[in-house]
Amino acid sequence: MKKVLSLALSAVMITAFAGCGQNSGSKASQTKTTAQTEAATTIAVKSDLPKPDNSKWQYLPNEKIYYQLGIDYCEKPADEKYEKLSVFVPADYMDAADNGDGTYTCSVKKGAKVGSYTSADAPIVLPVETPSYYAAEALTSDMPENALNYFLDKIKEYTSQGMVYIFPGCRGIDEGAPSGVTDLKAAVRYIRYCDDELAGDANRIFAFGMSGGGAQATILGASGNSELYDPYLKEIGAVQGVSDKVAGVMAWCPITDLDTANAEYEWMMGCTRKDRSAEENAISDELAKAFAEYINQAGFTDKDGNALTLTESKEGIFQAGSYYDYIKGVIEGSLNHYLSDTVFDSPDLKNSYGSAQGYIDSLNKDKKWVTYDKATNTAVISSIADFAKACKNASDNQFGFDTPQSENNLFGTGDGKGSHFDKILGDILTKLNNDAAADFAEDFKKTDAQDSTLEQRVNMYTPLYYLMEKREGFGTSDVAEYWRIRTGIKQFNTSVTTEANLALALEHNSDVKNVDFETVWEKGHEEAERTGDSTENFIEWIGTCMQ
Repeated sequence: MKKVLSLALSAVMITAFAGCGQNSGSKASQTKTTAQTEAATTIAVKSDLPKPDNSKWQYLPNEKIYYQLGIDYCEKPADEKYEKLSVFVPADYMDAADNGDGTYTCSVKKGAKVGSYTSADAPIVLPVETPSYYAAEALTSDMPENALNYFLDKIKEYTSQGMVYIFPGCRGIDEGAPSGVTDLKAAVRYIRYCDDELAGDANRIFAFGMSGGGAQATILGASGNSELYDPYLKEIGAVQGVSDKVAGVMAWCPITDLDTANAEYEWMMGCTRKDRSAEENAISDELAKAFAEYINQAGFTDKDGNALTLTESKEGIFQAGSYYDYIKGVIEGSLNHYLSDTVFDSPDLKNSYGSAQGYIDSLNKDKKWVTYDKATNTAVISSIADFAKACKNASDNQFGFDTPQSENNLFGTGDGKGSHFDKILGDILTKLNNDAAADFAEDFKKTDAQDSTLEQRVNMYTPLYYLMEKREGFGTSDVAEYWRIRTGIKQFNTSVTTEANLALALEHNSDVKNVDFETVWEKGHEEAERTGDSTENFIEWIGTCMQ
Protein backbone atom coordinates (compact mmCIF):
# COMPACT_ATOMS: atom_id res chain seq x y z
CA MET A 1 0.00 0.00 0.00
CA LYS A 2 2.92 2.37 0.70
CA LYS A 3 4.01 1.88 -2.90
CA VAL A 4 0.66 3.29 -3.99
CA LEU A 5 1.37 6.47 -2.04
CA SER A 6 4.88 6.89 -3.42
CA LEU A 7 3.50 6.69 -6.95
CA ALA A 8 0.62 9.03 -6.21
CA LEU A 9 2.93 11.65 -4.73
CA SER A 10 5.87 11.25 -7.07
CA ALA A 11 4.86 14.34 -9.02
CA VAL A 12 3.76 16.40 -6.03
CA MET A 13 6.60 16.11 -3.55
CA ILE A 14 10.29 16.68 -3.27
CA THR A 15 13.15 14.70 -1.89
CA ALA A 16 15.13 16.29 0.89
CA PHE A 17 18.18 14.17 0.14
CA ALA A 18 21.32 16.10 -0.74
CA GLY A 19 24.44 15.37 -0.08
CA CYS A 20 24.75 39.47 14.99
CA GLY A 21 21.83 41.39 16.27
CA GLN A 22 20.18 41.59 19.67
CA ASN A 23 16.80 39.95 20.15
CA SER A 24 13.92 40.28 22.53
CA GLY A 25 11.59 37.54 23.70
CA SER A 26 9.31 36.17 26.33
CA LYS A 27 10.27 36.26 30.00
CA ALA A 28 8.65 32.87 30.31
CA SER A 29 11.35 31.42 28.10
CA GLN A 30 14.10 32.97 30.16
CA THR A 31 12.63 31.77 33.45
CA LYS A 32 11.99 28.21 32.35
CA THR A 33 15.27 27.65 30.61
CA THR A 34 17.23 29.13 33.48
CA ALA A 35 15.51 26.65 35.79
CA GLN A 36 16.33 23.87 33.35
CA THR A 37 20.00 24.87 33.33
CA GLU A 38 20.15 25.06 37.12
CA ALA A 39 18.60 21.60 37.38
CA ALA A 40 21.20 20.22 34.98
CA THR A 41 24.10 21.72 36.92
CA THR A 42 22.96 20.67 40.39
CA ILE A 43 22.85 16.94 39.55
CA ALA A 44 26.07 15.22 40.58
CA VAL A 45 28.25 14.37 37.58
CA LYS A 46 28.13 10.64 37.07
CA SER A 47 30.21 8.60 34.65
CA ASP A 48 32.68 5.73 34.64
CA LEU A 49 34.07 6.86 31.31
CA PRO A 50 37.82 7.42 31.25
CA LYS A 51 39.00 10.85 30.18
CA PRO A 52 41.49 11.10 27.31
CA ASP A 53 44.84 9.43 28.08
CA ASN A 54 47.31 12.30 28.06
CA SER A 55 50.18 9.89 27.31
CA LYS A 56 48.62 8.89 23.97
CA TRP A 57 48.63 12.09 21.95
CA GLN A 58 49.88 12.00 18.37
CA TYR A 59 51.44 14.85 16.42
CA LEU A 60 51.05 16.23 12.89
CA PRO A 61 54.16 18.38 12.30
CA ASN A 62 53.00 19.92 9.01
CA GLU A 63 49.67 20.96 10.50
CA LYS A 64 51.10 21.69 13.99
CA ILE A 65 48.29 19.74 15.63
CA TYR A 66 48.19 17.26 18.50
CA TYR A 67 45.34 14.81 18.22
CA GLN A 68 43.65 11.70 19.55
CA LEU A 69 41.25 9.48 17.60
CA GLY A 70 38.46 7.11 18.59
CA ILE A 71 37.69 8.28 22.14
CA ASP A 72 34.58 6.68 23.66
CA TYR A 73 32.02 9.31 24.65
CA CYS A 74 29.43 6.95 26.10
CA GLU A 75 29.68 3.82 28.28
CA LYS A 76 27.23 1.58 26.40
CA PRO A 77 27.47 2.52 22.74
CA ALA A 78 24.79 1.13 20.45
CA ASP A 79 27.38 1.01 17.66
CA GLU A 80 31.09 1.57 18.29
CA LYS A 81 31.59 2.30 14.61
CA TYR A 82 29.99 5.67 15.26
CA GLU A 83 29.89 6.62 18.94
CA LYS A 84 33.42 7.91 19.37
CA LEU A 85 34.99 11.33 19.01
CA SER A 86 38.38 12.69 17.94
CA VAL A 87 40.16 15.78 19.28
CA PHE A 88 42.48 18.10 17.32
CA VAL A 89 44.35 20.80 19.30
CA PRO A 90 46.72 23.58 18.14
CA ALA A 91 50.22 22.44 19.06
CA ASP A 92 51.00 25.75 20.79
CA TYR A 93 48.38 24.93 23.41
CA MET A 94 50.32 21.86 24.57
CA ASP A 95 53.37 21.13 26.69
CA ALA A 96 54.54 17.89 25.09
CA ALA A 97 57.13 15.22 25.83
CA ASP A 98 58.07 12.69 23.15
CA ASN A 99 57.48 9.13 24.36
CA GLY A 100 59.79 7.74 21.68
CA ASP A 101 57.13 5.49 20.18
CA GLY A 102 55.28 7.96 17.98
CA THR A 103 53.14 9.23 20.84
CA TYR A 104 53.45 12.19 23.19
CA THR A 105 52.57 12.93 26.78
CA CYS A 106 50.85 16.29 26.80
CA SER A 107 49.31 18.75 29.19
CA VAL A 108 47.53 22.00 28.45
CA LYS A 109 49.92 24.95 28.51
CA LYS A 110 48.35 27.67 30.63
CA GLY A 111 48.34 31.11 29.05
CA ALA A 112 49.28 29.83 25.61
CA LYS A 113 47.79 31.91 22.81
CA VAL A 114 46.97 31.26 19.16
CA GLY A 115 45.36 34.05 17.21
CA SER A 116 42.69 35.72 19.32
CA TYR A 117 42.31 32.85 21.77
CA THR A 118 44.09 31.17 24.64
CA SER A 119 44.25 27.53 25.62
CA ALA A 120 41.59 28.25 28.25
CA ASP A 121 39.04 30.26 26.26
CA ALA A 122 39.37 28.83 22.75
CA PRO A 123 36.07 27.97 21.08
CA ILE A 124 35.44 24.32 20.26
CA VAL A 125 33.99 23.59 16.82
CA LEU A 126 31.86 20.47 16.41
CA PRO A 127 31.23 19.37 12.81
CA VAL A 128 28.02 17.44 12.14
CA GLU A 129 28.84 15.41 9.05
CA THR A 130 25.42 13.86 8.41
CA PRO A 131 24.11 14.78 4.94
CA SER A 132 20.57 13.47 4.46
CA TYR A 133 20.64 12.51 8.16
CA TYR A 134 23.03 9.63 7.39
CA ALA A 135 25.41 8.37 10.07
CA ALA A 136 28.84 9.92 10.57
CA GLU A 137 31.50 7.25 10.95
CA ALA A 138 33.99 7.95 13.73
CA LEU A 139 37.60 8.79 12.97
CA THR A 140 39.71 5.98 14.44
CA SER A 141 43.35 4.88 14.45
CA ASP A 142 42.65 1.98 12.09
CA MET A 143 41.00 4.13 9.42
CA PRO A 144 42.78 4.52 6.05
CA GLU A 145 45.31 7.35 6.05
CA ASN A 146 43.61 9.06 3.12
CA ALA A 147 40.35 9.18 5.07
CA LEU A 148 41.98 11.26 7.80
CA ASN A 149 43.84 13.37 5.24
CA TYR A 150 40.49 14.26 3.71
CA PHE A 151 39.65 16.19 6.88
CA LEU A 152 43.08 17.62 7.73
CA ASP A 153 43.09 20.65 5.46
CA LYS A 154 39.69 21.68 6.81
CA ILE A 155 40.70 20.97 10.41
CA LYS A 156 43.84 23.10 10.03
CA GLU A 157 41.72 26.09 8.99
CA TYR A 158 40.21 26.07 12.47
CA THR A 159 43.22 25.07 14.60
CA SER A 160 45.47 27.62 12.87
CA GLN A 161 43.06 30.27 14.19
CA GLY A 162 43.31 28.93 17.74
CA MET A 163 40.17 26.80 17.80
CA VAL A 164 39.86 23.23 19.07
CA TYR A 165 38.26 20.87 16.54
CA ILE A 166 36.35 17.87 17.88
CA PHE A 167 34.82 15.42 15.41
CA PRO A 168 31.94 13.30 16.78
CA GLY A 169 30.77 10.19 15.02
CA CYS A 170 27.05 9.52 15.39
CA ARG A 171 24.34 7.15 14.26
CA GLY A 172 22.02 8.12 11.47
CA ILE A 173 18.82 7.68 9.53
CA ASP A 174 18.92 3.86 9.53
CA GLU A 175 18.85 3.77 13.32
CA GLY A 176 15.95 6.21 13.45
CA ALA A 177 15.42 9.47 15.32
CA PRO A 178 16.48 10.56 17.85
CA SER A 179 19.66 8.46 17.66
CA GLY A 180 21.77 10.99 15.75
CA VAL A 181 21.11 13.97 18.00
CA THR A 182 21.24 11.72 21.08
CA ASP A 183 24.80 10.81 20.13
CA LEU A 184 25.72 14.43 19.49
CA LYS A 185 24.38 15.36 22.91
CA ALA A 186 26.39 12.55 24.48
CA ALA A 187 29.51 13.88 22.74
CA VAL A 188 28.85 17.41 24.03
CA ARG A 189 28.38 16.07 27.56
CA TYR A 190 31.65 14.16 27.34
CA ILE A 191 33.53 17.25 26.14
CA ARG A 192 32.17 19.20 29.09
CA TYR A 193 33.00 16.27 31.43
CA CYS A 194 36.61 16.50 30.19
CA ASP A 195 36.87 20.30 30.33
CA ASP A 196 39.56 20.12 33.00
CA GLU A 197 41.74 17.91 30.75
CA LEU A 198 41.24 19.39 27.28
CA ALA A 199 42.27 22.69 25.78
CA GLY A 200 39.43 25.02 24.87
CA ASP A 201 36.32 26.20 26.68
CA ALA A 202 33.52 23.61 26.86
CA ASN A 203 31.03 26.45 27.30
CA ARG A 204 32.00 27.73 23.84
CA ILE A 205 30.97 24.81 21.64
CA PHE A 206 29.82 25.72 18.13
CA ALA A 207 28.09 22.97 16.14
CA PHE A 208 28.00 23.28 12.36
CA GLY A 209 26.78 21.36 9.36
CA MET A 210 25.22 21.36 5.91
CA SER A 211 21.85 19.93 4.78
CA GLY A 212 20.96 17.04 7.11
CA GLY A 213 24.07 17.97 9.11
CA GLY A 214 22.83 21.54 9.38
CA ALA A 215 19.47 20.17 10.46
CA GLN A 216 20.92 18.06 13.27
CA ALA A 217 23.19 20.91 14.39
CA THR A 218 20.04 23.06 14.53
CA ILE A 219 18.12 20.44 16.54
CA LEU A 220 21.09 20.13 18.90
CA GLY A 221 21.15 23.92 19.34
CA ALA A 222 17.41 24.20 20.00
CA SER A 223 17.01 21.22 22.35
CA GLY A 224 19.78 21.72 24.91
CA ASN A 225 19.05 19.73 28.10
CA SER A 226 15.62 18.63 26.87
CA GLU A 227 14.27 15.96 29.20
CA LEU A 228 12.80 14.12 26.21
CA TYR A 229 16.30 12.87 25.43
CA ASP A 230 17.05 11.60 28.94
CA PRO A 231 16.02 7.94 28.47
CA TYR A 232 17.96 7.72 25.22
CA LEU A 233 21.09 9.24 26.77
CA LYS A 234 20.88 6.90 29.76
CA GLU A 235 20.48 3.92 27.43
CA ILE A 236 23.88 4.54 25.80
CA GLY A 237 25.58 5.49 29.06
CA ALA A 238 26.08 9.19 28.37
CA VAL A 239 27.60 11.33 31.11
CA GLN A 240 24.91 12.39 33.58
CA GLY A 241 24.69 15.70 35.42
CA VAL A 242 26.40 17.65 32.66
CA SER A 243 24.74 20.08 30.26
CA ASP A 244 24.43 19.28 26.56
CA LYS A 245 23.69 22.88 25.59
CA VAL A 246 25.92 24.32 22.87
CA ALA A 247 26.88 27.98 22.54
CA GLY A 248 26.22 28.39 18.85
CA VAL A 249 25.09 26.85 15.57
CA MET A 250 26.19 27.34 11.98
CA ALA A 251 23.66 25.77 9.61
CA TRP A 252 23.85 25.76 5.82
CA CYS A 253 20.60 24.72 4.11
CA PRO A 254 19.23 22.88 7.18
CA ILE A 255 16.49 20.39 6.26
CA THR A 256 14.42 21.03 9.39
CA ASP A 257 10.84 21.07 10.64
CA LEU A 258 9.86 17.96 8.76
CA ASP A 259 6.41 18.04 10.37
CA THR A 260 5.44 20.94 8.07
CA ALA A 261 7.98 20.53 5.25
CA ASN A 262 5.58 19.08 2.66
CA ALA A 263 2.98 21.76 3.36
CA GLU A 264 5.58 24.54 3.12
CA TYR A 265 6.87 23.13 -0.15
CA GLU A 266 3.50 22.99 -1.84
CA TRP A 267 2.48 26.46 -0.61
CA MET A 268 5.53 28.03 -2.26
CA MET A 269 6.32 25.74 -5.20
CA GLY A 270 3.19 23.74 -5.95
CA CYS A 271 2.28 26.38 -8.55
CA THR A 272 5.29 25.32 -10.66
CA ARG A 273 4.17 21.71 -11.16
CA LYS A 274 2.88 20.53 -14.53
CA ASP A 275 0.99 17.52 -15.90
CA ARG A 276 -0.51 16.52 -12.56
CA SER A 277 -3.40 14.17 -12.08
CA ALA A 278 -6.55 15.35 -10.34
CA GLU A 279 -5.48 13.45 -7.22
CA GLU A 280 -2.04 15.04 -7.25
CA ASN A 281 -3.57 18.49 -7.66
CA ALA A 282 -5.90 17.88 -4.75
CA ILE A 283 -3.10 16.72 -2.43
CA SER A 284 -0.89 19.68 -3.37
CA ASP A 285 -3.70 22.20 -2.90
CA GLU A 286 -4.72 20.75 0.46
CA LEU A 287 -1.12 20.87 1.68
CA ALA A 288 -0.85 24.54 0.67
CA LYS A 289 -4.07 25.35 2.55
CA ALA A 290 -2.82 23.42 5.58
CA PHE A 291 0.36 25.51 5.62
CA ALA A 292 -1.75 28.67 5.84
CA GLU A 293 -3.71 27.17 8.73
CA TYR A 294 -0.42 26.33 10.46
CA ILE A 295 1.03 29.82 9.97
CA ASN A 296 -2.13 31.49 11.28
CA GLN A 297 -1.95 29.65 14.59
CA ALA A 298 1.84 29.28 14.98
CA GLY A 299 2.48 32.70 16.49
CA PHE A 300 5.10 34.15 14.13
CA THR A 301 5.55 37.91 14.53
CA ASP A 302 7.53 40.66 12.85
CA LYS A 303 10.24 42.76 14.53
CA ASP A 304 7.56 45.00 16.05
CA GLY A 305 5.57 42.10 17.50
CA ASN A 306 2.80 42.17 14.92
CA ALA A 307 1.29 38.82 13.96
CA LEU A 308 2.38 37.37 10.62
CA THR A 309 -0.55 35.66 8.90
CA LEU A 310 -1.76 34.44 5.52
CA THR A 311 -5.08 35.38 3.93
CA GLU A 312 -7.03 33.98 1.02
CA SER A 313 -6.36 35.55 -2.35
CA LYS A 314 -7.36 35.40 -6.00
CA GLU A 315 -3.73 35.05 -7.06
CA GLY A 316 -3.25 31.60 -5.52
CA ILE A 317 -3.78 29.59 -2.38
CA PHE A 318 -3.35 32.03 0.54
CA GLN A 319 -0.89 34.17 -1.41
CA ALA A 320 -1.58 37.32 0.60
CA GLY A 321 -1.24 38.71 4.11
CA SER A 322 1.56 39.94 6.35
CA TYR A 323 3.40 36.60 6.36
CA TYR A 324 3.27 36.54 2.56
CA ASP A 325 4.71 40.07 2.49
CA TYR A 326 7.46 39.02 4.90
CA ILE A 327 8.57 36.08 2.74
CA LYS A 328 8.36 38.22 -0.40
CA GLY A 329 10.63 40.68 1.40
CA VAL A 330 13.13 37.92 2.20
CA ILE A 331 13.27 37.04 -1.49
CA GLU A 332 13.65 40.66 -2.57
CA GLY A 333 16.33 41.23 0.08
CA SER A 334 18.29 38.28 -1.29
CA LEU A 335 18.09 39.65 -4.83
CA ASN A 336 19.06 43.16 -3.74
CA HIS A 337 22.06 41.90 -1.81
CA TYR A 338 23.15 40.10 -4.96
CA LEU A 339 22.79 43.32 -6.96
CA SER A 340 24.91 45.24 -4.44
CA ASP A 341 27.53 42.48 -4.12
CA THR A 342 28.06 41.76 -7.81
CA VAL A 343 30.27 43.49 -10.36
CA PHE A 344 28.32 42.56 -13.47
CA ASP A 345 31.00 43.37 -16.03
CA SER A 346 33.52 41.17 -14.23
CA PRO A 347 35.28 38.61 -16.47
CA ASP A 348 35.01 36.16 -13.57
CA LEU A 349 31.25 35.81 -14.10
CA LYS A 350 30.36 32.72 -16.10
CA ASN A 351 27.87 34.80 -18.09
CA SER A 352 28.74 38.49 -18.12
CA TYR A 353 25.59 40.58 -18.25
CA GLY A 354 27.43 43.88 -18.71
CA SER A 355 25.29 45.63 -16.12
CA ALA A 356 22.74 45.06 -13.39
CA GLN A 357 20.03 45.96 -15.91
CA GLY A 358 21.37 43.28 -18.23
CA TYR A 359 21.07 40.77 -15.43
CA ILE A 360 17.50 41.84 -14.65
CA ASP A 361 16.66 41.51 -18.34
CA SER A 362 17.91 37.92 -18.23
CA LEU A 363 15.56 37.18 -15.32
CA ASN A 364 12.66 38.68 -17.27
CA LYS A 365 13.41 36.93 -20.55
CA ASP A 366 10.29 34.72 -20.43
CA LYS A 367 8.01 36.98 -18.41
CA LYS A 368 8.55 40.27 -16.64
CA TRP A 369 8.41 39.59 -12.91
CA VAL A 370 11.26 41.81 -11.63
CA THR A 371 11.12 45.62 -11.71
CA TYR A 372 14.50 47.36 -11.37
CA ASP A 373 15.32 50.90 -10.21
CA LYS A 374 18.74 51.85 -11.57
CA ALA A 375 18.99 54.95 -9.36
CA THR A 376 18.86 52.92 -6.16
CA ASN A 377 20.15 49.63 -7.64
CA THR A 378 17.21 47.79 -6.10
CA ALA A 379 14.51 45.50 -7.41
CA VAL A 380 11.05 44.26 -6.45
CA ILE A 381 9.31 41.09 -7.62
CA SER A 382 5.74 40.77 -8.81
CA SER A 383 4.87 37.75 -6.66
CA ILE A 384 6.27 34.71 -4.86
CA ALA A 385 4.60 32.48 -7.47
CA ASP A 386 6.39 34.28 -10.30
CA PHE A 387 9.69 33.95 -8.42
CA ALA A 388 9.13 30.22 -7.94
CA LYS A 389 8.26 29.67 -11.59
CA ALA A 390 11.39 31.52 -12.71
CA CYS A 391 13.94 30.42 -10.11
CA LYS A 392 12.67 27.68 -7.79
CA ASN A 393 10.74 25.00 -9.64
CA ALA A 394 9.43 22.03 -7.70
CA SER A 395 11.26 18.78 -8.26
CA ASP A 396 9.05 16.48 -10.31
CA ASN A 397 9.36 12.71 -10.35
CA GLN A 398 10.94 12.74 -6.91
CA PHE A 399 9.69 11.41 -3.61
CA GLY A 400 8.43 13.70 -0.88
CA PHE A 401 9.58 14.11 2.68
CA ASP A 402 7.32 11.30 3.85
CA THR A 403 7.43 8.44 1.37
CA PRO A 404 9.57 5.27 1.13
CA GLN A 405 13.27 5.92 0.44
CA SER A 406 12.90 9.35 2.04
CA GLU A 407 12.83 10.96 5.48
CA ASN A 408 10.26 8.51 6.79
CA ASN A 409 13.23 6.17 7.28
CA LEU A 410 14.35 8.68 9.90
CA PHE A 411 11.28 7.87 11.98
CA GLY A 412 11.52 4.11 11.76
CA THR A 413 12.34 2.24 14.93
CA GLY A 414 15.69 0.79 13.87
CA ASP A 415 14.18 -2.32 12.27
CA GLY A 416 15.00 -1.22 8.73
CA LYS A 417 11.45 -0.06 8.07
CA GLY A 418 10.39 3.55 7.82
CA SER A 419 7.34 5.16 9.34
CA HIS A 420 5.08 7.81 7.95
CA PHE A 421 5.32 10.81 10.25
CA ASP A 422 3.62 13.79 8.57
CA LYS A 423 0.35 14.25 10.46
CA ILE A 424 -0.75 17.04 8.11
CA LEU A 425 -0.35 14.80 5.08
CA GLY A 426 -1.98 11.86 6.84
CA ASP A 427 -5.06 13.91 7.67
CA ILE A 428 -5.30 15.10 4.06
CA LEU A 429 -5.09 11.57 2.70
CA THR A 430 -7.88 10.55 5.07
CA LYS A 431 -9.98 13.50 3.92
CA LEU A 432 -9.46 12.56 0.28
CA ASN A 433 -10.07 8.84 0.91
CA ASN A 434 -6.61 8.01 -0.45
CA ASP A 435 -5.69 4.32 -0.19
CA ALA A 436 -2.50 5.15 1.71
CA ALA A 437 -4.34 6.84 4.59
CA ALA A 438 -4.58 3.55 6.48
CA ASP A 439 -0.80 3.11 6.34
CA PHE A 440 -0.31 6.57 7.84
CA ALA A 441 -2.83 5.89 10.59
CA GLU A 442 -1.13 2.60 11.47
CA ASP A 443 2.33 4.19 11.60
CA PHE A 444 1.10 6.99 13.88
CA LYS A 445 0.32 4.35 16.51
CA LYS A 446 3.92 3.11 16.72
CA THR A 447 6.16 3.51 19.74
CA ASP A 448 9.88 2.85 19.97
CA ALA A 449 11.96 0.90 22.49
CA GLN A 450 11.73 3.82 24.94
CA ASP A 451 7.92 3.91 24.59
CA SER A 452 8.08 7.30 22.90
CA THR A 453 5.27 7.92 20.47
CA LEU A 454 5.91 8.87 16.88
CA GLU A 455 4.63 12.37 17.65
CA GLN A 456 7.13 12.74 20.51
CA ARG A 457 10.01 11.68 18.31
CA VAL A 458 8.98 14.11 15.56
CA ASN A 459 8.85 16.87 18.20
CA MET A 460 12.34 15.96 19.36
CA TYR A 461 13.57 16.51 15.80
CA THR A 462 11.63 19.76 15.26
CA PRO A 463 13.54 22.90 16.35
CA LEU A 464 10.39 25.04 16.33
CA TYR A 465 8.86 22.70 18.93
CA TYR A 466 11.34 24.24 21.37
CA LEU A 467 11.39 27.77 19.94
CA MET A 468 7.76 28.74 19.40
CA GLU A 469 5.79 29.98 22.41
CA LYS A 470 2.63 28.16 21.35
CA ARG A 471 4.37 24.76 21.22
CA GLU A 472 4.54 22.46 24.27
CA GLY A 473 8.31 22.30 24.12
CA PHE A 474 8.78 26.05 24.51
CA GLY A 475 10.84 26.87 27.60
CA THR A 476 11.78 23.22 28.23
CA SER A 477 15.26 23.45 26.71
CA ASP A 478 18.34 25.64 26.87
CA VAL A 479 18.65 27.22 23.45
CA ALA A 480 22.03 28.10 21.93
CA GLU A 481 22.78 31.82 22.13
CA TYR A 482 24.42 32.34 18.74
CA TRP A 483 23.05 31.37 15.32
CA ARG A 484 24.29 31.75 11.77
CA ILE A 485 22.00 30.43 9.02
CA ARG A 486 22.75 30.43 5.29
CA THR A 487 20.76 28.91 2.45
CA GLY A 488 20.84 29.05 -1.33
CA ILE A 489 17.57 30.48 -2.60
CA LYS A 490 17.59 28.28 -5.70
CA GLN A 491 17.78 24.98 -3.85
CA PHE A 492 14.84 22.74 -4.75
CA ASN A 493 15.17 20.76 -1.51
CA THR A 494 13.02 22.99 0.69
CA SER A 495 10.84 26.07 0.60
CA VAL A 496 12.35 29.47 1.45
CA THR A 497 10.03 29.40 4.47
CA THR A 498 12.05 26.64 6.17
CA GLU A 499 15.03 28.78 7.13
CA ALA A 500 12.98 31.99 7.31
CA ASN A 501 10.69 30.48 9.95
CA LEU A 502 13.68 29.23 11.93
CA ALA A 503 15.22 32.71 11.90
CA LEU A 504 11.90 34.32 12.89
CA ALA A 505 11.53 31.97 15.86
CA LEU A 506 15.11 32.57 17.00
CA GLU A 507 14.88 36.35 16.70
CA HIS A 508 12.05 36.41 19.24
CA ASN A 509 13.59 34.00 21.74
CA SER A 510 15.03 35.65 24.84
CA ASP A 511 17.80 33.08 25.18
CA VAL A 512 19.24 34.05 21.79
CA LYS A 513 21.76 36.90 21.54
CA ASN A 514 22.70 36.74 17.88
CA VAL A 515 20.91 35.64 14.68
CA ASP A 516 22.78 36.13 11.41
CA PHE A 517 20.46 34.94 8.62
CA GLU A 518 20.90 35.25 4.87
CA THR A 519 19.16 33.66 1.90
CA VAL A 520 21.74 33.77 -0.88
CA TRP A 521 20.70 34.61 -4.44
CA GLU A 522 21.91 32.42 -7.34
CA LYS A 523 23.06 29.69 -4.91
CA GLY A 524 21.56 26.23 -4.44
CA HIS A 525 21.86 23.41 -1.91
CA GLU A 526 25.40 24.16 -0.80
CA GLU A 527 27.46 26.07 1.77
CA ALA A 528 25.94 29.22 0.34
CA GLU A 529 27.58 32.56 1.13
CA ARG A 530 26.99 36.05 -0.29
CA THR A 531 30.73 36.60 -0.58
CA GLY A 532 33.92 34.86 0.49
CA ASP A 533 34.66 31.37 1.73
CA SER A 534 32.16 29.55 3.94
CA THR A 535 34.71 28.30 6.48
CA GLU A 536 36.48 31.65 6.73
CA ASN A 537 33.16 33.43 7.19
CA PHE A 538 32.11 30.97 9.90
CA ILE A 539 35.41 31.41 11.73
CA GLU A 540 35.11 35.21 11.55
CA TRP A 541 31.53 35.05 12.84
CA ILE A 542 32.58 32.98 15.85
CA GLY A 543 35.11 35.70 16.62
CA THR A 544 32.38 38.36 16.68
CA CYS A 545 30.28 36.19 19.00
CA MET A 546 33.17 35.79 21.42
CA GLN A 547 33.82 39.53 21.79
